[in-house]
Amino acid sequence: MRLVTYESASSVRLGVLHGDTVVDPARVLRAERAARRGSSAAGDAPEVPAEMVAFFEGGAEARGLAERALAAAGAAASRGQELVDDGHPAVLSQADVRLLAPVPRPRRIRDYLTYTQHAAGSGLKVPPAFEAMPICYKCNVETVIGPDEPLLWPSYTAQLDFELELGFFTSGGGRDLTPKEAAERIAGVTIFNDVSARDIQFFEMSLTIGPSKGKDFCTAMGPCVLTIDEVDEWAVQMSASVNGEVWASGSTKERQFSFAEVLAWASLDETVYPGEFFGLGTVGGGCGLELDRWIRPGDVVELAASGVGVLRNPVGQRKTPPDGAGVASYQGSPEVHVK
Repeated sequence: MRLVTYESASSVRLGVLHGDTVVDPARVLRAERAARRGSSAAGDAPEVPAEMVAFFEGGAEARGLAERALAAAGAAASRGQELVDDGHPAVLSQADVRLLAPVPRPRRIRDYLTYTQHAAGSGLKVPPAFEAMPICYKCNVETVIGPDEPLLWPSYTAQLDFELELGFFTSGGGRDLTPKEAAERIAGVTIFNDVSARDIQFFEMSLTIGPSKGKDFCTAMGPCVLTIDEVDEWAVQMSASVNGEVWASGSTKERQFSFAEVLAWASLDETVYPGEFFGLGTVGGGCGLELDRWIRPGDVVELAASGVGVLRNPVGQRKTPPDGAGVASYQGSPEVHVK
């Protein structure tokens, strides 16, 4: 099942991608009940959460209701019947809605480095810690964007980069989880573009802390969450295209840790919550840094993952800072080129 957060008529709701339509499961069940028993019975329909994290928390019951809604929508379509709930269509053309990031503001975002090829290809010396434990940095949840929104180009960088990643959302929380327990708390996956300002990222991390300004300005996710029952975490095929040309491709196979191991480690002596996001790191070769090939303003970046779809974002223009903004001592960062 491909879950989305969509906006229509100033309303933001949970939907399911079905062909070229977006099915609103909560509205379908209400409309279907009203059509069968009269409008007064609409309120008796089982409630499907209309928000993504609440849907994750609803577990098997919420998923079962969504599947029932898809079946009802299909049956109505075969009869030529339009399902309407309180004046709102329950099934919409995808062209008539705006898809947002699946969880527009996750409670927390952590991005891990689990691909050896990416670490080595980025010019890093891979330390023993890489094999001992999943290692991450925490992202800025306030900068998440969705499909078709421009990638922000900060004023302080000359080397903007995309990153081809897959990550998962949690459906449940816990503390001190075993990998087996963690596996039961994974909701599904989405594409994650961990947009990076490479020159300042490497410059600031020369002090062995960070990243901060190199990462905290823009993060793209979408277009949907593919529920975990439809995911083989070791066999998702991925690619990155710029202006229609494939720059990189790979799969999720060559990773150091499983989804469950990443979540179990995160939960050790620390509580995790439903709706958190865990990036698994960049697929080997899946960024401009490794290719020494750089995107430019006006380019269109498309990241694809089998089963999930395509996350498309244009590249915005480089910002011009207001007079006096920042600190006068920062005059730019050395360019980064991996040899």
